Amino acid sequence: MTEIERKEMSKENNPKEIMDRKIEHLRIALEYDVQHSKNYFRDMKLIHHPVPDIDFDEIDLTMKFYDKIISAPICISAITGGHPVSKEINEILAKAAEEENIIMSVGSQRAGIEDSTLLDSFEITRKVAPTIPIIGNIGIGQVSSEDFKVENFKRCIEMVNADVMAIHLNILHELVQDKGDISYKLFRRNFKNIRETYDIPIIAKEVGTGFNQDLALNLDKLGFDGFDIGGAGGTSFAAIESKRKNFNNQKFTRDPAETFREWGIPTPISIIYVRKVSQKIIIATGGLRTGIDIAKSLALGADVGGFAYNFLQSAWKDRKANTISNTVKEIKTLKNELRSCLWLLNLDNITKLKNNNDKFVILGEFYRWLNQ
Repeated sequence: MTEIERKEMSKENNPKEIMDRKIEHLRIALEYDVQHSKNYFRDMKLIHHPVPDIDFDEIDLTMKFYDKIISAPICISAITGGHPVSKEINEILAKAAEEENIIMSVGSQRAGIEDSTLLDSFEITRKVAPTIPIIGNIGIGQVSSEDFKVENFKRCIEMVNADVMAIHLNILHELVQDKGDISYKLFRRNFKNIRETYDIPIIAKEVGTGFNQDLALNLDKLGFDGFDIGGAGGTSFAAIESKRKNFNNQKFTRDPAETFREWGIPTPISIIYVRKVSQKIIIATGGLRTGIDIAKSLALGADVGGFAYNFLQSAWKDRKANTISNTVKEIKTLKNELRSCLWLLNLDNITKLKNNNDKFVILGEFYRWLNQ
């Protein structure tokens, strides 16, 4: 593809198309099975302690996430933004996160940059959640663009008054998506400009295919302040794209989006890879479903457990019922499950679980991956 063709494709990816794609992603995730077929958390078992020396209510789940104290290591992962329905979803999620004092992330803010009428779908998060940590979000495609302006990064920060920014690395998604961004040669140069201009913590965020060890080390050295694992095991964005009408993919005998739906490094493996080379904050996302999965993630070396699919489901119910009760209940459920894990492991706080190799065993394909 020539540079002229690439620019023309980029022009065609207009705000209306982006907005339509956002709501389509939500609909497909709710209506179709677009989950990875294998979840490696199932090959990990926590070791039970039959006689806890502590009372259940004594267990402390609180932690410091950069400059703010949160009630538990739970993050509502990036789900949406850039559509009127997205505003409703983000308002529900942010209100619930504020009530329960956990972390809230927003979806890609590209739509808000390119169309000011969509700003409120992102701004609503800080309006209803004035105190919690909020993570802003911009894509590698935007950061890698020849036309990238470092001021746009500031606009993303201001849009949600972000405490932390994430740059999402969704290259497989872009590869199988119609008119996706598939050139990232300028990423490191443009990121260095961001890093030199802004001192806000910046997280490298994957979205379903995970980090290998070498890249994690390089990104750590480049100046990232943390990682959102986004490994294989949860929602597959390739699978989502296989349900959309990508006419470009119809020129092949097989749809690339369907062929690559299982591609990626499993989340638990990726946690281990990243922790081996970096001591910065790790948010474990990609296939976490319960508080037990948070506990497993912490034991492997993560700091926080992130959930998107759970909260998309709860927020969708809340939207129909004009409430936030389902989302609040899901947060409380995760907290109870995590606290229960700690009690059954005879640990009185999450710090004692983090990177604790004595509290778990690894079996099956997970074990074989690590010991090939």
